[in-house]
Amino acid sequence: MNTGKSFITHTIIMGFALFSAFFGAGNLIFPPAIGLLAGREWGPALFGFLLSGVLLPVLSFTAAVRVGEKEDGITSDMGKTFSILFTSVIMLCTGLLISVPRTAATAHELGVITIAGPSPQILTSCVYFVIVAYFSINPSTVMEKLGKYLTPVLLIVLAVIIVKGVLRPLGVPTDTGVPGAFVFQSGFIDGYQTMDVFGGFVIAGAIMATISKLQPDDRRAQSAVAYGCAALAGLGLLLVYGGLLYIGATGSGMLDGDMGNVDILIALVDGLFQDYGSLALACVAIFACLTTAIGLAAGTSFFFSQVTQGKLPYKVCVIANCVISAWLSVMGVDAIIHYAEPILAFIYPAAIVLVLLNVFRCRWMNRGTFLGATYCTLVVGFADMIAIPGENEGIGAYMTSVIEVLPFSALGLAWAVPAIVCGILGTLYYGFGKE
Repeated sequence: MNTGKSFITHTIIMGFALFSAFFGAGNLIFPPAIGLLAGREWGPALFGFLLSGVLLPVLSFTAAVRVGEKEDGITSDMGKTFSILFTSVIMLCTGLLISVPRTAATAHELGVITIAGPSPQILTSCVYFVIVAYFSINPSTVMEKLGKYLTPVLLIVLAVIIVKGVLRPLGVPTDTGVPGAFVFQSGFIDGYQTMDVFGGFVIAGAIMATISKLQPDDRRAQSAVAYGCAALAGLGLLLVYGGLLYIGATGSGMLDGDMGNVDILIALVDGLFQDYGSLALACVAIFACLTTAIGLAAGTSFFFSQVTQGKLPYKVCVIANCVISAWLSVMGVDAIIHYAEPILAFIYPAAIVLVLLNVFRCRWMNRGTFLGATYCTLVVGFADMIAIPGENEGIGAYMTSVIEVLPFSALGLAWAVPAIVCGILGTLYYGFGKE
């Protein structure tokens, strides 16, 4: 009986932790803007966003758990050198170079300034990363702390906003003149750009370290808790994204669709809560950023400690992560997004391909499947990285013309068909005795 209660408790705590690691402030601003664009067609928009913003991230975590016993994780079929280089780049991007400093900058611009007025970013970053370091310094308890303490606060504030927006909406979703197919595409693209596919396997190490402590010497119980927390996190994301997107749709007859994403969110929450709207939004932004930063700092530090076989101790990695992230966060959200765009265009599609191949691995697949699909995706991603839309000459203009002729390029999926074709060719090549 106690074992059953312990299993349920651990699953809930880890599910909350995984949810909070996925749900950053960037995720907060996308759904309302999509809903405002969609209006009455908010259903197809939500479906598109859930496919790329919920299903793919949950699958990335699931893939990481499934291959957890393999030394190189989801890149094990790609070879040792590729595995170390590719995974290290992903960890650097989701850790100290892009995602974590961006959370600090967002917490300052969307949260701290609203509450305390104009203040220096460096002061916010110093306090912010002291908190991040405190919660992530112990790898065996970081996710438990996250699930027990910080996530419930985030969920309570989110629940207040969503329940108020659903029970007492600003208005009714109107016909914005945008067809369902288009809003589905918009929802899918915005969900694809949340970067949570990286987060799924970045956070898996820290989650499994905590689960191993809670369920020692029982591999089956550990896997059950991991898959249970993935399902719970996915359900939480579905409810939160659905609520926020619907709130955006209820404002479709009142707000200008040309407003920025942050401005739309502020206007909607202000409309729901009047004088308290900005304060509620600021609290959500700060907690969403903190929980994501803690999870990612723990996950990346756990990886670099393992890959160096302890030569870089976990606690040293946490401190270094926090110091470098604090320094970069002073640049501000827009500057971080600007330098992140080409990097993500290059490596993000390949990460999605590796996740899907590991999750849906079957008997006919071999190493050639992974090599063909992944390297082809990286080539397309490199072309996309150096493409310069609007240019009339030069290598950037040429790459733009190449990307535009590929199927589904308008959806940000120019890599999809080439990956499938090269994956099949690689499978056939290795299937005829090449190994």
